[in-house]
Amino acid sequence: MKAAAFLAGAACLSLVGGSLVAAAPAGPVVATASGPVRGVAQGEGGVFKGIPFARTTGGDHRWMPPRPAAPWTTPRDASRFGPICPQPETPHERSAPQSEDCLSINVATPSFDGRMPVLVLIHGGAFFVGSGAELFDDAARVYNRRGILVVSLNYRLGRLGFFSHPGLRAEQPGAPTGNYWLMDQVAGLNWVRDNIGRFGGDPDKVTIMGCSAGGSSINALVASPQSRGLFARASAHSGGGINNATRPQAQAEREGVAFAGRAGVTGEGKEAIAALRRLDPAAVMAADPGPPNFGAVVDGEMIPEETAIAFARGHIARVPYIAGSTSNEASIFGLMGFDERVLKDRFGIDMAAVRKVYDPQGRLPPAELLRQVQTDFIFTAAATATAALAARWQPSWSYHFAYVPPAERGKAAGAPHCADFGYTLGAAKASQGAENARLAAMMQDYWAHFIKDGDPNGLGSGNRALPRWTEYEGPHRGPLLIDRRTAVAPDFRAGQIAYWWQLWADRTGQTLP
Repeated sequence: MKAAAFLAGAACLSLVGGSLVAAAPAGPVVATASGPVRGVAQGEGGVFKGIPFARTTGGDHRWMPPRPAAPWTTPRDASRFGPICPQPETPHERSAPQSEDCLSINVATPSFDGRMPVLVLIHGGAFFVGSGAELFDDAARVYNRRGILVVSLNYRLGRLGFFSHPGLRAEQPGAPTGNYWLMDQVAGLNWVRDNIGRFGGDPDKVTIMGCSAGGSSINALVASPQSRGLFARASAHSGGGINNATRPQAQAEREGVAFAGRAGVTGEGKEAIAALRRLDPAAVMAADPGPPNFGAVVDGEMIPEETAIAFARGHIARVPYIAGSTSNEASIFGLMGFDERVLKDRFGIDMAAVRKVYDPQGRLPPAELLRQVQTDFIFTAAATATAALAARWQPSWSYHFAYVPPAERGKAAGAPHCADFGYTLGAAKASQGAENARLAAMMQDYWAHFIKDGDPNGLGSGNRALPRWTEYEGPHRGPLLIDRRTAVAPDFRAGQIAYWWQLWADRTGQTLP
């Protein structure tokens, strides 16, 4: 075992009921660059939760870049997840403590020896809810047994993570502002580079992966110059990427000034920022009612240009890349309040014009047309586009997850938003029957190959070859269609996808793949 990690070791003896009994041994201790952490033993390895990778982002440090964690000298308890970043209360996160001192990271390792590949999960949640605790334990159970370390992290959410304002530019001249969420993610990846070898991981074999806002984060990290060299592969699930990925700095600042006004703070100078920093997190969140509307800002440094334009021009990390989506992404829009009016007001979508492409015979009910447009506009078209654009520069694959479990067939319109994560990262679906179990095993085999080798193809469970997943190039301009039968689907939804691709090309002046 490495000197950096050790089991603090032999069992202790305690007097219980007049007899000497062996107490449980202390957990494994790893000496990180900031200080030692004590986790929970698991097999030959261990699980470590709530490790700070940066200091508090509250008070005067709200809307500032993350600062390295303050060092410590005695072993720090790492047996529980740390506080989550401030967010509206949800049933899933109801019992979790919230704090602006929330930038922590979690690590599950199967062994402290060797240099194993690493999977870093970036959580979703529309950029306003969620935490690194989501799916971490499930993913660790799936991938640790395959010799892969699993890491997850927290990052700032909502207006605390996405805020541009003229007062910030005045306060921090020349520094990027707005993308504090992305600064946090880059800081977390820097921590992985500097520390993961102490847990048995290989910093040169890091895969970043996320769904929904996590998938959008993956695309932003691929496009950001600030994250170069911090990962070797990337997998973006239901992350959009062409029509909703970024907003200009000027627009973000107008939105920031409007937010400040709703919070009762006027003015555009440094004094406005000082007043906003005096608000408690609840007051900050209360000033953003309605559907969440947070996203990456083209700030010139963290994100120098629109994400898809960076993909088109090759201004991206040249690493193996996967992008995909599900067949009923519209399932998320009801939760977020995205109806036809919001699509028109926010994105300029004219449903009458779209119907000519989707339903020239006028047979689709309005609700079904809206569902298909919601699914394709942000997700299907974007997943295929980013994969096709990336394929100009590096190995690239795309998938479309359409599988509906037997118990839900005839009831569900398709696979809901991020449904594939339940199979790729978890074992819960496998308990719902042999068909689900086979699909979960297949998907976990694909991604284990990708994490280890940069190519999802290879042998699956039982040493049987997986269905061939061709790179997104040549005659195979289509995703791997994952359903009861799995195979590449050339020209998948060609007319609908071409419509959205062309709108993007017309808007940006970029050429299509």
